Amino acid sequence: MKQWTHANRQEVSAQTIGELINLSGRQRMLSQRIVLHVLLASHGDTSALMVVKDCLGTFAQTHTGLVSGDGPLTGVFSEALHQLYFGARNAHERIQCFIEQANQAVSCLVSGLADGREKTDALVAQATPLLELLQDITLAYQHEMRSIETASLKRERDIAEQLGSISMQANIVALNARIAAARAGQFGREFAVITTVLADIIKEMDQLIHSVVNTRSASEASPQRSVHPQGPHVSADRAFQ
Repeated sequence: MKQWTHANRQEVSAQTIGELINLSGRQRMLSQRIVLHVLLASHGDTSALMVVKDCLGTFAQTHTGLVSGDGPLTGVFSEALHQLYFGARNAHERIQCFIEQANQAVSCLVSGLADGREKTDALVAQATPLLELLQDITLAYQHEMRSIETASLKRERDIAEQLGSISMQANIVALNARIAAARAGQFGREFAVITTVLADIIKEMDQLIHSVVNTRSASEASPQRSVHPQGPHVSADRAFQ
């Protein structure tokens, strides 16, 4: 498992976090499908067992990727996520316990053991608490996304300010150069051509800076799309009615 460090926080792109948000959101849906189809299987629906096994495999593999960062994913990369997965909420262990409970329930149903109903009831009891936990994980990734976007905006503003300062200094140099060329008379004509080209380059740079600043300002001023804190999921209580 990859160890979290403060350096990791700067390595994660907004695109990667967007993928993590989608995966964590899918985990919510999968958890409910697992519980629902285990319940259906306990009532004699044999086809539900195949659905459970498929969903459970995807759920377990995705959780491993979200935590460890194996493959193309990025594992726990911030203090907030580290605390959520391994701190007081202990999301990592709770999710692993859910996976184990689901596997036990499936095994009992396949084998026809008498305690299959007991295992199913225990799994159903975990549906709503787990859904709430997975929702909090999704919200944590969304918070990281906002932090990344805020840091990116700040970097862009800093770069624009630096370029503006450079442009101002270059304008002063170009102005002094034109004055010097004018004083040099015919000997400064070639130099005057260079200063004219330099002035054109500075003008283009100023236009580019203004374009970036105005575009960013318009983006910041536009209304942000709100995300419902609960997201699109089916509640456990409704799923089992």
